[in-house]
Amino acid sequence: MLKPIIVEDALNIGNKLFIDVRSPAEFAEATIPGAINIPILDDYERAEVGTVYRKESREGATAVGLDFVASKLKEIYEKIKDYSNKYDSIIVFCWRGGMRSKSVCNFLNAMSITNTYQLVGGYKAYRKHVVDFMNQSIDKYRFVMLHGHTGVGKTHILELLHQCGQPVLDLERLAQNSGSVFGDIVFEGSPPTQKNFEAFIFECLSRLQSNYVFVESESKRIGSVHVPDSLYNRMMSGDHVLIETSLHNRIEIIYSDYVNQLTHKNEKIIDAIRHLNKRLGNDVVENLIRRIENKEYKYVIEYLIEYYYDPLYKYSIEKYCPYDLVITYQKIEDVIKKLENFVQYI
Repeated sequence: MLKPIIVEDALNIGNKLFIDVRSPAEFAEATIPGAINIPILDDYERAEVGTVYRKESREGATAVGLDFVASKLKEIYEKIKDYSNKYDSIIVFCWRGGMRSKSVCNFLNAMSITNTYQLVGGYKAYRKHVVDFMNQSIDKYRFVMLHGHTGVGKTHILELLHQCGQPVLDLERLAQNSGSVFGDIVFEGSPPTQKNFEAFIFECLSRLQSNYVFVESESKRIGSVHVPDSLYNRMMSGDHVLIETSLHNRIEIIYSDYVNQLTHKNEKIIDAIRHLNKRLGNDVVENLIRRIENKEYKYVIEYLIEYYYDPLYKYSIEKYCPYDLVITYQKIEDVIKKLENFVQYI
């Protein structure tokens, strides 16, 4: 018997697995975070079925689809059977809760895999749930935004806050980009699509128990994605904290993030610096590249801090003055205590 489940209930049950039975291209464009893809039609097959549907009939398209699926049923059964033994609930979905997910669920039930559910409305319903959350529920959060010049360690502070059990929204991690010309060097994963980025934000915020959230100061665009308007506006209306530290600390943090932890990445660093030709000039850029080739990384870091980053972000730092809190530190751990004290009064 087919067991439907709505998005809200599906998200709230434990030990579940979402299975996306759409084509790989659909899955790559957008899916539910944590879902795995077990497509009943690959991209070519889906296109063929669509062609028959448009040029001939629904019945003809169904027949073509069945031919494609028939040879895959054993493999689909074996994969999902294995997952059904590991998870209490298997939630199957397609684009809008139509034929693809229904046929898979009926087949699984016939094969006595009874802990499967069909997601009502499919991915489309999940996407609406995310959009509604962004438009209607974001105002319940109070954001504590961390500002500071490049290299003060804002991302590391978020990591330490998270380790201490504080609520954190790390937009750069979700976007797989640090939001600068060097933004894609540290992150090894592929950047998400816009829809997946918004789903990651929803997943993070909806799990929080607190009404306040720590977040790093960001521009509206982070790499290839942008922060939704409702979230960005709410962040701007929150509390603003300025983080300061010594030039020495900033150089060491940047060195650790971009050089010390990376191997064979000179090419990426050099490519990023070449993007600064218009701002710094060809001669300066070529000098910086030579310094990198000679492993004079700290010279390059200090130069970029003084002549590129600090001038570039001067306005964005000053526009939030006076800040709700200014923290100047030598040891980054001291920042955590001051931030925890600050939110006690929110």
